[in-house]
Order: sequence, then C-alpha cells, then structure tokens
Amino acid sequence: MKIATLLASASTLLMMSFANVAASDFDYSRPFPLSLLEYERYQGHWNPWPLDVVNVQINTDSTTQLQNEEMVAINPQNPDNAVALWRDFRLGFRRVGVGYTFDGGMTWHDTLLYVPPYPWQSDPVLAVDTSGNYFACTLCLHSTGQGPTGIYIQKSTDGGVSWADPVIAVDSAFQYFEDKQMIVLDQNAGATYGNIYIAWTRFTSDFSSTNINMVASTDAGRSYGPPVIVSEDGGVQWPVPAVGSGGAWFSYFPRGIMFDKSTNQGQSFGVDEYIIETIAMVGEIRGGILVFPFPALTSDLAVSSPYLGNLYIAYMDDSGPDMDIFFTRSTDDGVSWSNPIRINDDEFLNGCDQFHPWLSVDDLGVIHAIFYDRRLDPNNLLFDLYYTRSVDAGMTWSVNERITTVSSNPSDAALAGLIGEYIGLSAWRNQVQMAWTDTRNGNQDVFSGRMNLTSIDEVEENLPGSFGITNIYPNPFNSRVSIQYRAPNGGEVGLDIVDLLGRQLKRLMPRPFTGGSGGVIWDGLDNSGNAVASGPYFVRLKGAGKVMAKKVVLLR
Repeated sequence: MKIATLLASASTLLMMSFANVAASDFDYSRPFPLSLLEYERYQGHWNPWPLDVVNVQINTDSTTQLQNEEMVAINPQNPDNAVALWRDFRLGFRRVGVGYTFDGGMTWHDTLLYVPPYPWQSDPVLAVDTSGNYFACTLCLHSTGQGPTGIYIQKSTDGGVSWADPVIAVDSAFQYFEDKQMIVLDQNAGATYGNIYIAWTRFTSDFSSTNINMVASTDAGRSYGPPVIVSEDGGVQWPVPAVGSGGAWFSYFPRGIMFDKSTNQGQSFGVDEYIIETIAMVGEIRGGILVFPFPALTSDLAVSSPYLGNLYIAYMDDSGPDMDIFFTRSTDDGVSWSNPIRINDDEFLNGCDQFHPWLSVDDLGVIHAIFYDRRLDPNNLLFDLYYTRSVDAGMTWSVNERITTVSSNPSDAALAGLIGEYIGLSAWRNQVQMAWTDTRNGNQDVFSGRMNLTSIDEVEENLPGSFGITNIYPNPFNSRVSIQYRAPNGGEVGLDIVDLLGRQLKRLMPRPFTGGSGGVIWDGLDNSGNAVASGPYFVRLKGAGKVMAKKVVLLR
C-alpha cells in the first residue's frame, strides 16, 4: 500500500498575525493561512437554462451569512444516502455545517457539527468507507486571533444523522498553526484496510516557516500516530492525500506540481519530485476570487475497473487570457505522468476562466470532474458549475454539462478566497452527487445536484420493476402538458412540479398505483391555483425508494 499527497510550496515565507486582512494586503508569492482570509463584497446573478439537474439548497438557516468550501460523499451501501459538509457562518463566526439526505439529494436535513472543546471550526473535509461509515475532519481553533489549533475527526454510522465524540488527530497547542487538512481512507482489501491518513500545512507560530505533515490511524480512527514531515523543503502548502500510490504538491517558485510518496503506511516519505510545470500562481481573478493551481488528486481503487491503481490529477492553469482546467494521469504509481490535456471544452483562449476543479472515481473506474466555469458570461465574472466524465482513464472526456440553474456572482459576503478553495463531488453506482457555493439568493449558500447516469430510455417498457418519467409532451408548452411515467407494482407514487431551487410548486399526485405506465396533466398552476411564470421547471417522480426528475419549460 502506498500513499499519495499533493501540496503547495514557496521559496519565501510570510510573517503575519491572525488578524483579518484585506485581500489587497497579501503578497501572494508567499505562504499564508488560507483559512483566515477576508474579502470585499459583490452581488448579482443571471439565469440561462441548465441541464436537467435539480438544484437543491442544503443549508436552511434564515441568515445572510456565508456558507462555502463544500465536501460531499455518497454511501456505497445506500447511494440514496449522502452527507455534505461545509464551512458555515450562520452564527456569525466559523463553524462547520453538516447535511444528510436519504432520497438521492432531493431533500436534505442540516445542522451545525458540534466539535468540542474548540468554539470555532473551519476547512471541513469528508470521507466514507465501503461499509457506509462517514468521517468528518475539521480544523478547530479558538478564534481568528488566538491559538491553539487542532485537527479533529468524528464518525457517523447512521448516514450522517448523528456523530460520535471527536478524536484528536493533532493538537498543536501554541507551537504551530495548522491549516488546510485533507483526509483519505484506505479502501484496499487486506491488512491496511480502514487506515486513515490526514495531511495538512503546518505553520510555525510566528509564520516564519511551513511544511507538510501527515498523521495516520491504523486502528480505523480510534487513535492517530505522531505527525510525520512529508516535505523536504519549507514554504509548502495545500496537501491532498490519496491511497494507492504516492504524493505531490504545488510550488510557487519554481512553479509546478510536486510529488512524494510513502510505501510504509505514512511512516516516512521519499524524495520530492516536480512532475508538472505550471504557469499560473496564487492570486485573484475578476471578482476577488482567490485561485491557485492546487492539484485535485484521486486514485482508482475500483476492483472491477480496468484502470485499477491509476492516479489522476486535475488542476487550474493559465492559458493566456484565461484559466483552464487540465488533467494528467499516472499508470505506474507516480513514476511518470501523461502530457496534460485541457478538459473544459469551451473555445480556447476565449477569456473565460475555469477554476476550483475536483475529481471522483466511481466503482466502475469512471472519472468524474466538476469545476466552476465562466463561459456563459462575456464579462468573465458570473460563474456556473460544470461537469464532465471520462470512461477511458482520462484519455477523452464527455461534453461539458452545466449543472447550475442560475449563474452566481462573487458573493456579497466573503471570506477565505471569497468562495472557498474546493467544491464537493462523489460518484457511485451511476449516481453523481455535487455540492457547491451558490449566490442566487444574494448571499452564499450551499446547493447540491444529483445526476443519475442510468438513462430512462434504456429501460424496457415491459419490465415490472422499471421506474421513470417516460415522456413530457409538448415540451416546451404554453397551457397544458402531458407527463407520462412508469412505476413498479404496488406502493405510492408521488409526482411534483418543483422550481429551480427544488421547492414544490404543484403536487400532481400521490396515490396508490398498481404498476405499469401512467400519466397526468399539468395546467401550469401552482397548489394555490395561481399561474406560474414562464420558465424552466422540473417534474419530480418519487416511488419505489427512488427519485427522478426531468425538465419542463413553460412558455406563456
């Protein structure tokens, strides 16, 4: 078993305090704690039509405080169950929000994660094992201006509904400031199964030096060993661990992605190696969004995958007038890497940025990627979430698909990179769950979307267990639309019209159903008998423990 880690490094270092500092005061050529940044305010959005993915808001607080920096994971034992974590300021200071769903992301329940003894939490990351146990890992601190800091892990065995008391991975007292941790679980069958590895950036208390550290648990998270230094030189940031091979990091000077690995369960690491030279450096793109070419790293551990053991990296880089997303892979445990290819398919050098990529590999070895994308805005300000996938180990990629139903403007409440530094993605059994920062409500919220990659058109009409929306006609429509569906024998079937926020507008039915095909007419009215406005909506079908949705467009 080998461990991979992605980091970021700099040749010069920054002396700074915990005090909040405006973005313009930062020298981005030097390391600084990404957890503590504050930014100015922006507002606005627009609304072209999207792909057929219902956008559902996860956080339910009534404040205008920000939520960002999301992670999400699907339960391998029950793909209808998923858990999301995010950084949440609903109380006016840093906490971690947690949400769970048991209906494939159509409805969520959310609260704040309780992590004693620290009052503040930040930088949430999440992992799930093959048995469906979730592990939430948070950076804990007293306040922006006070130490100490610690990294704590909590476990949920009931789908995210409840969480055990936190276990200490590391507590730095006043010697260090810990920053931007990432977590990975060993899912390989064998003696190392269940091992947990956490890598992070360690600043000295006076911010005069940084390096990358890692701790390991070899007893399924009950305890963690002492920190091990991964990086050979100081001035490093952004670790992203993966199990199955080695590790890497982004370096400001010289620019590039570096790689290091452990072959003894994280007890020691090898020699740091540059594997990719990057043009982009840490800095702000239009709207005050902090970006840098940190690598999103994942490995293929799917037993049934023809690409078992491959390592994959996606990262942002400067293509001239704009930022693009690039991809590279290794088929030999990180010894060599393929030539990077551009995976966003908008016109090359069109002046529109793509940034904040994330990757997930499903149980069949399919690679899924998401990223923020500005291709719809000629002013290169508003951003959407886009999705693409590869079924051939990253050699070719599907047409990019827009997930968000409303474009976001850099939010009017902003901390730590304006919208955070990462977004949530998890894929399993033809289900793709996404979570992202969204400003359509005029402030930062957490939204989610679920893609079901099993095509309804591929389901045979006469199969008794088939389920789905089979036809919507006419579409678009202006007064009445016929909705046809298919459901298995017995049980209750629910059919709703929901808006782009996932809110129910019209309950078309629930009723007992004997199975087979059925249909219903929607006249464009809501539950109160009022005519809804022109625009896109979703038809949502629930039944047999499943949820599906398809888009319908009303033109009056």
